[in-house]
Amino acid sequence: MCSRFELKANSADLARRFRLSVPPPLPFSRELRPTDAVLAIGGAGARLMPWGLVVEWQAAPLINARAETLAAKPTFRSLLSGGRVLVPATAWWEWPRRARTRIAPAGGEVFAFAGLTDGQRVVIVTCTPGAELASIHDPMPAVLAPADEAAWLDGSVPFDQVAPALHPHSGPFSVTSEAAQGDLFG
Repeated sequence: MCSRFELKANSADLARRFRLSVPPPLPFSRELRPTDAVLAIGGAGARLMPWGLVVEWQAAPLINARAETLAAKPTFRSLLSGGRVLVPATAWWEWPRRARTRIAPAGGEVFAFAGLTDGQRVVIVTCTPGAELASIHDPMPAVLAPADEAAWLDGSVPFDQVAPALHPHSGPFSVTSEAAQGDLFG
C-alpha cells in the first residue's frame, strides 16, 4: 500500500456504519498521508491518531505492518491483543507506472482497514493482493469484511483466531487511473 488513503464520509454516517454511540471526530483532510491524524476505532470508541508508529531503529514512522509477519515481529506482537483498531476509509491510492490510481471496493461504501495502535499512533495492516490488484501493487491494505470487524476489535479473541480475516479483499474493485500530475510519490 502506498502512503495515501481517503475518507469521504460525515460523522453521522460513520457513527451509524460502525455503531458508535458518539459521532466521531473527522480528520482535517479527506486525503490522508503518513503522520496525519486518522480516525481509529477501538473498543472504547473513536479518536484521531497520527498515522505511523515511531520506532527507535528507523527515522520515518512505520505506516504499514505485513499481516503475514505480525505475530513474529516484536514491534507488532505486543499490539495484537489490546491494540487492534479499525481505520475507516473510502479508497486508497497506488502509483503504478507513475499513474495516480484510486482503488476502492465497488459500491462506494465506507470500509475498514485492519489497524494496530500503541495507544498513541496507528499503523495499517497490509496483505498480499488478490488477483484483481496484483499487477497494481504489492502489498494492499487488509480490508476487513464487516462480519470480521467485531472480532478484530475484541482483544479477548486470540490473534490466531482473527488472523484469517487479514486476507486480500475479494473485490470487485473500482480502479480509476489518472495521468501523473506533479505528485509522483506514493
